Amino acid sequence: MLAEKLGYRADERLLIVNADDFGMCSSTNRAIASLLEEGAITSTTLMVPCPWMMQAAAIASRHPEFDVGLHLTLTSEWDGYKWGPLTSAEVQRSFEDENGYFRKDNRSVARTDQELIKRECVAQIETALKLGVDLTHLDNHMGSLHGAMGTGRHFVDLLIELCVRYKLPLRLPRHPFPMFPHDETLVELADSRGVVFPDHLEGLPFALEPGEDTDSVKTHAARLLRNLQPGVTELIFHPSFETEELKGITDTWPVRQKEYEVFRDPDIRLILAKENIKLIKWRDLRDLQRNE
Repeated sequence: MLAEKLGYRADERLLIVNADDFGMCSSTNRAIASLLEEGAITSTTLMVPCPWMMQAAAIASRHPEFDVGLHLTLTSEWDGYKWGPLTSAEVQRSFEDENGYFRKDNRSVARTDQELIKRECVAQIETALKLGVDLTHLDNHMGSLHGAMGTGRHFVDLLIELCVRYKLPLRLPRHPFPMFPHDETLVELADSRGVVFPDHLEGLPFALEPGEDTDSVKTHAARLLRNLQPGVTELIFHPSFETEELKGITDTWPVRQKEYEVFRDPDIRLILAKENIKLIKWRDLRDLQRNE
């Protein structure tokens, strides 16, 4: 059991609270840095191709105590705010549009040759390392490498290969997560290669359902925490400050602002305490992997 390997009892509930999209924009960077500094969350993941990546990398470099992983990015989902690959090619690749930006859908990634995907992923990892980011783990934007959103093709074997190469744990839940197709052979492959990964993955909703308001973000978080399973769970969400910058990028800005507030909320912090949920870091998993 992973919990026992980390020095806890098998029945304890351990939680990594990870803010995705570090580097996406300045509003997101400042919000995530604030949450890390307060200890309200335990980790984040950096999107290297994004326009505000340099600000995020500088924050990470100045704060080596922050857990910062790499959010491998091969899609660009917003219509008026785009980013593209670090690598180049003589011909247009399936994951890029006619202007050289990543496409917005996962299917474009699924149609791309795996060697081209690998080159881009390695370039993103190496860039972060050169900028002084002490990477704690790997994960993937929009689940494009996990075969999310019905693409019918995954690149999890490549993710495992990269985690072995760079000695990093991976966002690959041992138990099924609705967004990712589940394959026990991939879980077994990661185990056999010595890659450490959480038992469970949970996430706050990306957008509001009809009839919901932003207070539902807190309701979802409270329900999720009370129903947390024993073992190690990573909870992913997308906090940001409410700014004109963010409003110009995405209409999900009300949810992202509320997500900034939710783990600072006294009621949520009280639930964590009452439920005896222990916050841990991706760094704990990385140290275990590197010492085994």
